[in-house]
Amino acid sequence: MLYKLEQKNHTLERLPGKHLKSINWKEEDLQILIYKNLEKLLQDEDLLLIAQSRNWQEEPDIMALDQNGDLYIFELKAWESKDHNLLQVLRYGQIFGQYNYQALNQLYLKHFPGNKSLVEVINNKYDVNLEEDQINQKQHFVIITNGLDLKTREAVLYWRTQGLDTQSWIYRIYEVKGDILLEFDTFEINENPYSDIEEGYYILNTNYNNNPSTHKDMIQKKKAAAYFDPWKRNITKLKKGNYVFLYQSGKGIVAFGISNGKLEKNTYENEPDEEYNVGLNSFKELSSPLSAKEIKSITGINYRFMSTMFGIDIESAKKVIEHIKENNL
Repeated sequence: MLYKLEQKNHTLERLPGKHLKSINWKEEDLQILIYKNLEKLLQDEDLLLIAQSRNWQEEPDIMALDQNGDLYIFELKAWESKDHNLLQVLRYGQIFGQYNYQALNQLYLKHFPGNKSLVEVINNKYDVNLEEDQINQKQHFVIITNGLDLKTREAVLYWRTQGLDTQSWIYRIYEVKGDILLEFDTFEINENPYSDIEEGYYILNTNYNNNPSTHKDMIQKKKAAAYFDPWKRNITKLKKGNYVFLYQSGKGIVAFGISNGKLEKNTYENEPDEEYNVGLNSFKELSSPLSAKEIKSITGINYRFMSTMFGIDIESAKKVIEHIKENNL
């Protein structure tokens, strides 16, 4: 994530990410960029490139080998919200995972004519002594996707829980004073794969299970609040104009409003400054809660509602707001 530093008041403002199409790039441009700069982008991953996809061929975007002879199959996703494309990389695994050394070496020499044989190049590069039958005994699947793409994160998390070595490497694009900046990083699989989403739309748990009075206080005073460290610091993320959906555990979204951006600190349970809150303008209480099941159905994303607060993407937020206005007000 990239932040703008406000030096005078010591605050940070996260810069919004952009989609690939916003800079007039196609998926093949991203493929060429990564292929030419893989060592720069992935300094922690020492891989030997062996092939990139060719027109009209059923091939992965990029294939590479590591020092153990394991095959890495890359699939680039320039366009978001097409999680079914993840199945394509698994199909490539089925095809190329069955390649013996001779077939893989032949493919390598098509892309790098004039080079030594694949096993010689690997052994020289990594200073190892692999035999031909040790190459391509294991496959790793790498999905390269925009940091805004939540549905692919869901799919990667699912396949990981099923024991498949599927990784997600995330790129984010920013534009600063006409310059295009690229951030490239791995996506850590954890219990909440949406924790780093900051597009101005948030779901906040009202703390009902721990203290029902906090839920009532947020509704009555039209505010978003959290309590004690580290949970209260979630509120500092809320900028003026951000949407906040108040979520009651076991019920669903019960209200929403727009942050005024004014952070306040109150005493909570006789402890000073243990409540952080911001006021919510244009506050609306729902006539009936929008359940977790309905939220997942509307957005197509299997959100986990265990966190105090997490961000959702703009596309999903608009769907939720539209549904609420049509059915829950």
